Amino acid sequence: MVTLPFYIANFLAGFVSPQSKRHVLRGHVNAFFYTPMMMRFIKRVYGEKTHNVKFVRQHTPSRCVCVINDKYFVKIFKHNKGTRLADFEFLVNYVRNRMQVAIPRVYTSKNNHMYVTKLIKGREIYDFDSDFVLKHEKKILQNVSKIISELQSIDVQKIPNNERFCVALESLAKNANTEPITSDSVLSHGDMNLRNFLFDDDLNIVGLIDFDGMCITNDKDKDMQNFMKYWNRYKENAKKQTPLK
Repeated sequence: MVTLPFYIANFLAGFVSPQSKRHVLRGHVNAFFYTPMMMRFIKRVYGEKTHNVKFVRQHTPSRCVCVINDKYFVKIFKHNKGTRLADFEFLVNYVRNRMQVAIPRVYTSKNNHMYVTKLIKGREIYDFDSDFVLKHEKKILQNVSKIISELQSIDVQKIPNNERFCVALESLAKNANTEPITSDSVLSHGDMNLRNFLFDDDLNIVGLIDFDGMCITNDKDKDMQNFMKYWNRYKENAKKQTPLK
């Protein structure tokens, strides 16, 4: 039952076009089937009854995002071993106590392949006028670089059983990092997507989310290169005056 909703959603999506509508259909089907599990999860972690469930996005066939009661962010995975989710929970909560930027406390549900966090106050970059954003490009890039440097300053040698974090949660054995942990190894967020940064009204970064791809790597440039890929795409679309898909 745990993964069945994804199979049903992906099957039904095969009859829908275009692709954007497939994502929406998948998300609504998964949100419908997983609602009872999410309700029990929220009750167990926060002691709160579920009043409403909102499907947010599902950009891939294997992950779905919902918001509960307008304040709890829930991410559901099609497949993830319970031990990997437990590792993710430990690592993100280890990191959040060592960073200046706000990072939400994570709780995982091993049996149902999902995790929950409280929403952090802040706005996505897409909530702002693109001209206003581009005027603050230098500040944004400096803040992102500072956050990455802060993350990389955490001593990975001191993380208990750190070898298990050489493989990102979402990639598992596919992209396993076989290089040993050395003095050059650093923590990587793993998904420096623009949507994972939260801003105040002056475009200062106030929060960073979606750490489930975090891992230890020897590639210190990985996070900044990933961010710049999304940033350059944002700039290109801003020039065209079309929303980023």
